[in-house]
Amino acid sequence: MRHFPLLLELARMGAYTKPCRITSKEVAERLCSSQQSAARWLAELSEVGFIDRTTDSQGQIVQLTSKGIQVLHSLYQDLDKIFGTPSRKVSLSGKVVSGLGEGSYYMGQEGYQSQFKKKLGFKPYPATLDVELNGESFKIKEMLQGARGIHIDGFTTNKRSFGDVKCFRAKVDGKEAALVFPVRTHLEDVIEVISPHRLREELGLEEGDEIVVEVEV
Repeated sequence: MRHFPLLLELARMGAYTKPCRITSKEVAERLCSSQQSAARWLAELSEVGFIDRTTDSQGQIVQLTSKGIQVLHSLYQDLDKIFGTPSRKVSLSGKVVSGLGEGSYYMGQEGYQSQFKKKLGFKPYPATLDVELNGESFKIKEMLQGARGIHIDGFTTNKRSFGDVKCFRAKVDGKEAALVFPVRTHLEDVIEVISPHRLREELGLEEGDEIVVEVEV
């Protein structure tokens, strides 16, 4: 994608996590290009949905969209694979909430359980710990949407089909866990965590308690 340099530069300027005021002249200087080219590239990024952009008399305000973040993270994953960068960890914080019980139903399926055992090294307790993320952590979840993670294949029973799942190794207060979400899903502010431990009981967690989930990327 020919606009990688501009997308990366916007992230460096702060547009990765929040709206950032910029000018075409400033972008042109950073990319060693003409101001006209910079203005055209910004417009193109907006047209394809990689940035949100508003203009006024002082310039423009831009922020990377989840689509733009995923593009950058895919590039990061490719470079990481080439250069063998050690895995890193990100932290997601939020409060414990009660789910609808759907996660427990899905994650308790043997078709998933056997793959978790093979790929994660544990069979999870058939329940999920649901965490409502704060604003900054939601941005990190958007980034994870574009990461490869550990793929769990979907399967079909005699009753219905179950979709693919992506997961990431994680820890909650030092206890082994994994962050899971369906591959085909819309972004929400709630994450589901599985673990071989009964996290709520063992950690004494109650509704509304603040916790941190450390995720290995």
